[in-house]
Amino acid sequence: MRRTLSTTALLLAWLCANGAAWNVVQVVAWAKMFSEYSQVMPVADALELTFDGSAPCDLCTLAQSGQDGARSQLPADAALGGGTEKILLIADWSPAPVLVAPEFSWPGLVAEAGLIRPESVPVPPPRA
Repeated sequence: MRRTLSTTALLLAWLCANGAAWNVVQVVAWAKMFSEYSQVMPVADALELTFDGSAPCDLCTLAQSGQDGARSQLPADAALGGGTEKILLIADWSPAPVLVAPEFSWPGLVAEAGLIRPESVPVPPPRA
């Protein structure tokens, strides 16, 4: 129980530190707008009006101002698209190793005749 609670608290703190709280506010605003619009108009029109952006509700403007405020507090090089140098570890390429098979040789073998069986295998096998 304690481990689950601490993991949940850590995840929630990480989401809040990364600004995901404003995304949650935006999703709640969209759900509220859609439910209000769908009561007075068809679902397709309510969906279009919700995501149109021409008439944002109070929660939408709150979420937008919160996201803008969070972005303004970031350093200039940490803002989205602000840095000129980026480290792309996913696109890091290293050449594949080239494996060469070693030459096959037995120690102390002078000729390769020892690798071939001199007589044929008896068929059927001998019985004792």
